[in-house]
Amino acid sequence: MAMDHNQPPMSWDTADENRYEQSIALKIPGYSHMHDLMERLLAASITDNNEAKILIVGAGGGKEIALLGSRHKRWTFTGVDPSQPMLQLAERRVQEAGVDARVQLKSMTLESLPEEAVYDGATSILMLHFIQGIESKRRFLSNLAARLKPGAPLIIAAVNADLHSPVYPTMMQAWQDHMLSSGIQPDEWERFAASLGRESDPISSEQMVELMKECGFSHITCYFGAFWVEGYYAKRN
Repeated sequence: MAMDHNQPPMSWDTADENRYEQSIALKIPGYSHMHDLMERLLAASITDNNEAKILIVGAGGGKEIALLGSRHKRWTFTGVDPSQPMLQLAERRVQEAGVDARVQLKSMTLESLPEEAVYDGATSILMLHFIQGIESKRRFLSNLAARLKPGAPLIIAAVNADLHSPVYPTMMQAWQDHMLSSGIQPDEWERFAASLGRESDPISSEQMVELMKECGFSHITCYFGAFWVEGYYAKRN
């Protein structure tokens, strides 16, 4: 398995949101299943509040909001994302789903969200690995916990990988075979493989769990896994 580390870096400020929409489900086995399980876990957790306020961190693309909004007619959503191209895709998607009246999309980071706003549940899907450095990840998760009510559920998914693990080359070879057989072009695979540890900063599963505990979460349970992509359910202490 060869990786071309001379590939140009990816930037969410210039992201091709339409290509992202087409390719992400091809890259991650069970991508839609991961989201379906997300909705079911939130629904099982938020049973005494039909008018729940849900925070979507990394709302670009709009998949989570469209899915949750279509299944829960009285839930309202605040979505934050610093990428304007991805937020434009989210705006289109929530309009198509007919849930835009219950959605606020904000072009900002989580840290910029007013601190007095607290939510009944939250999601952060495929975002944490783009935050560089363990201290920045710790601040992010602490900020996320601060914006949740005690006992509120969090669904978080990320690429969790030990880049120095002996199994890393094998997993990457298998993931490459999956992507190419699913229709991902070789140059797109090369960009993705080169981005790990460069544009993204994955941590191990063990680090992920310990960090969540440090930042105020409990009941931490892995509910999804596909190659290096993992989804976790947790509750705010």
